[in-house]
Amino acid sequence: MSKERTQQTVAIPLPKAKKNLVQIGCICIMLSVAMYGLVFSTLTAPILESVDAMGYVGLFSIFAALGISIMTPIGGKLGDLIGRRNIVVIPGIICIVCGVAFAFARSLVALMSLRLLISLAQGAFTAAPYIIMGLINERKDVPKAMGMLAASVAVGGFGGSIIAGILTDMNMLTVAIIMPAAPLLIGIILIGINMPNQKREGKVTIDVPGIIALVVTLCAILLSLNFGSSIGWGHPTIIAGFVLGIVAFYALIKIESKAKEPLIPLTLFKNKNYIVLLAVGFAAYFYQNAMNVYAPIGAMQIMGKSASVAGALQMPRTILTIIIPIIAGTWVGKKTSNMWKAMVGATALTGIPMLVMGFTTPATSIVIYFVALAFTGIAESFRSVSITPAAQLILDPQDIGIGTSFVNFFNSLSGTIAATVFAVAYNMNTAADPTNVELIQNGVNAVFWVAAIVGLVGLAIVILFVRPQMSDKKESTDHTEKTA
Repeated sequence: MSKERTQQTVAIPLPKAKKNLVQIGCICIMLSVAMYGLVFSTLTAPILESVDAMGYVGLFSIFAALGISIMTPIGGKLGDLIGRRNIVVIPGIICIVCGVAFAFARSLVALMSLRLLISLAQGAFTAAPYIIMGLINERKDVPKAMGMLAASVAVGGFGGSIIAGILTDMNMLTVAIIMPAAPLLIGIILIGINMPNQKREGKVTIDVPGIIALVVTLCAILLSLNFGSSIGWGHPTIIAGFVLGIVAFYALIKIESKAKEPLIPLTLFKNKNYIVLLAVGFAAYFYQNAMNVYAPIGAMQIMGKSASVAGALQMPRTILTIIIPIIAGTWVGKKTSNMWKAMVGATALTGIPMLVMGFTTPATSIVIYFVALAFTGIAESFRSVSITPAAQLILDPQDIGIGTSFVNFFNSLSGTIAATVFAVAYNMNTAADPTNVELIQNGVNAVFWVAAIVGLVGLAIVILFVRPQMSDKKESTDHTEKTA
């Protein structure tokens, strides 16, 4: 009975040895993704300085975010069509080749082009480890598997930025840029050798019009959001960008409703429970820009602390995000009802700390920042092991790939929108005199208040909508098991 149930709950059954190797491959992939992100963040200045192009820092970052945002949903669907192994191996190899070429590029055009290609390739396979973990594990083991991926992201980001900084200080910038390719190569080999490439039977139809409409929609809206705060929201170019994005989005809906093999199955958005989970994920991820950008400003400009202290603010949080996810994942996997409880932690432990930080003054102790951000590390651990497994639990098997990709996509979209909203909140309060400490205090506190409100709205959604949904799922599961 146990063996029969295992076969029924694992989409791709693998021998234990191969399953473990594939899981290690997924961990290596996410290590690389995190390392690339933090390495490029750490090395943006030295890289652009080497070609005398420091004025392009913003555009460099936008290219990175844009590529991942565009390809995450596309990669999820392509994986359904050409096979999950192929969507890891092919874009992974492209990422490695472009990453190595990037280390030796010596012109701005080459650097920008390669950075965009790297982010496009990453977007294609970033969701794959989360999908694969859901396909090769039993339902009860999926949250723990997601916890391992979350821990690998924390390790890769933390370790990658430190190692990259050390190598750069040793005049080994080229080695620092190439470094993230190593775990990616290991991951590609392990997954390529040990995982079968299951894909749709028969002729594969790729929704080219849908891809074009999606790319235009995302480029128009995301670029307008990024440049709006700097050149003005009323600028004709920004207005035209938003109009183009809205028109392209309308066209996308029309195209997808008639497509034989739609890039984005619109039936996904008829699933109210799935939409609610996307909203919770959006809310649980929203605070991160406030933490990354405005917490250091609060520490240095309001409290008067040094840059080294500001740089260490996330140290306790990082340690927690390395340790807690696997423990939290094991706990979540024991009962379906634990998923909504984890989501309570994911939203409450972002909203409340942000609320506390929203009362920053020159007299505020820096310890409050350290403790508040440490709590967000617990929240991040809960988020990583609950929302994606919950989404996979309610999706039809044929929609797991694109559905999981959209969870990741909404996370990145949340970060982009948050950056814009926070910039508006901060600038509204500091426009009169950007150097005035009292105005800076008002601006930073406004950012934290907005982050707190979004987090607490997410908490309300969990309590009002997700909790009943998860309870119903638990009752249904219990009834099915008793019947079996």
